[in-house]
Amino acid sequence: MRLFFWLCLLLLIPGMLARIDAGGAGILAMDIVLLVFSVIWLAKKIIIDRSFPRNRWVGSGFLLVGILFATWLLGAGDLSTEGKLLSAAYLIRIVEFLIFGWAATDLFSREEKLLTKFFTISAVVILLGFVQFVLVPDISHFSTEGGLDPHIGRLLGTWLDPNYFAGFLGFLLPLVIGSWYRERKWWLLLLVAATMVALFLTFSRSGLLAAGVGLLFFFAWKDWKIILIAVLVAALGIAASPRAQKRIGELAGTARSIILRDTDEIDPTASLRLMNWKKSLTLWEKSPIVGTGYGTYRWAAAEEGIVDENYYSAGGADSTHLTTLVTSGVLGFLVYLFFLGKLWWQGWQPWRQQRNPVSLGFAAGLLALVVHACFVNSLFFPLLFVPVMAMAGVLENSRENR
Repeated sequence: MRLFFWLCLLLLIPGMLARIDAGGAGILAMDIVLLVFSVIWLAKKIIIDRSFPRNRWVGSGFLLVGILFATWLLGAGDLSTEGKLLSAAYLIRIVEFLIFGWAATDLFSREEKLLTKFFTISAVVILLGFVQFVLVPDISHFSTEGGLDPHIGRLLGTWLDPNYFAGFLGFLLPLVIGSWYRERKWWLLLLVAATMVALFLTFSRSGLLAAGVGLLFFFAWKDWKIILIAVLVAALGIAASPRAQKRIGELAGTARSIILRDTDEIDPTASLRLMNWKKSLTLWEKSPIVGTGYGTYRWAAAEEGIVDENYYSAGGADSTHLTTLVTSGVLGFLVYLFFLGKLWWQGWQPWRQQRNPVSLGFAAGLLALVVHACFVNSLFFPLLFVPVMAMAGVLENSRENR
């Protein structure tokens, strides 16, 4: 089972290149392998072992699945057969995530046994990102109608999207730093440096903001003096990069326009995102308690003219939190927050009780992803959430053993 487990994580390397189009949505190779892994692991635990490992957060996860399934039953009735199957696939993904994390609790007694290989896989993913940035900085020639955005001059690697990639790096960075504080190995510092450079080269404002929040949280509890050094390094990096200055200037103008309402400097990307949020909230107001049905955003939003259902990005609003609110209503959203809180506690409690820097890194990394998901529909994206589940699962054993 461990080899199968690692196969799932190895699929972080091909990323979005291992993807099949399906009715405007996309099925990743990871979706298929996760499904097979989940069935085999469940069969083994039920038929052979006849027991399951103790896990404090998995119950909240299955409670969330139950609520989301109920909203899907209420909202997917008018969809075509293909629509029902595709919308149900979003639910199946979450079940796969839960089983994968539960399996991590079963297969790894300590996080050290998982981290080294996960960091090696992450290093390969980052290396391929640098290769893409140097050799193929313009992917617009490879984009197709209904595909991903044709980004130019940004690091995105095999994930084909700098925002998703930046979200992953924002989660990874405090985790690697936490491991370095515990083990003090030189290669971890090298991975920290590579991750920071790669994150900067994504030029993703949502990713940089998320990583900044995660690192601020980590160092506020672990070593606050590093915050001053980080501010200096960030300032030097921005000063040396006209592209970064442009992106920061656009962000500042957008913030002034939204908060102070004294300018019209909203850049095109932010303007589209704000429009998407506004229209999505209007859609939520039509069914505030149970939503449109989990997984049905593509079709419900298309009816309102918010998205083109044939596009890959039409599966949700420009925020995982907003997507969950619109499709599962207040009821599902509250359980969703409860589930995220239980996951975050997996990192915070070992830090609070045992001062485990790796668990603090996980708590900070998950916080970064929660911030990232305010601006991108990223949190339940398999390439991002599978590593989260792996760490949440193995940290369950750290709480028991230390």
